[in-house]
Amino acid sequence: MTIKPEKPGEKDLPGYVINDPQYGSVFIGENEAAKRTRQVEVHSQSGAHLKLFKDGGFELHGQPCDTADNINSNAVHGLNIKGNNLRLDAGNGTLTLAARIIRFESTASDETLVIRSSNNIAIEANDTVRISAANIILGARNKLLLGSKGPTYIKGNGGVTIIEPRSALIPKNLGELVEKLFTASVFGEI
Repeated sequence: MTIKPEKPGEKDLPGYVINDPQYGSVFIGENEAAKRTRQVEVHSQSGAHLKLFKDGGFELHGQPCDTADNINSNAVHGLNIKGNNLRLDAGNGTLTLAARIIRFESTASDETLVIRSSNNIAIEANDTVRISAANIILGARNKLLLGSKGPTYIKGNGGVTIIEPRSALIPKNLGELVEKLFTASVFGEI
């Protein structure tokens, strides 16, 4: 069976077409005229479609509608989505991750895990926020505020040093050392 051309000047393509103008179409066959050779395509009358390509890739495309699109998995071991690079883009909408346990893990030893916002970032917890690392650096371009309704404790087994550049009590070499540490940190000069 051959697929009849959709446009004048196109040649007949080998394959099969099942078409119902009220509900949609199924195409089986290669369309080499396209940028990416499609082998199978399922199209609804609304324009939603699934394409399976010769190179092993796929495309799943929905149209604007009044309800949510869904992927539901009830597998014992969950749903796995795997790829070399993944991008979740909600456009101007909202991206929500909801689960009993959420973990972000980065395995690269030569790259930094980055959380970036064009505005503010709020981290809220009903109990404790714990940050544990070999080095922790807090930097602010304007102000750094630390406040607590209860007592504030600072403990350093190697000592605690507070640098206040207007004070004449700070030894010059200690002030220079602290400036070098801040300049070398991820924040740059403070």
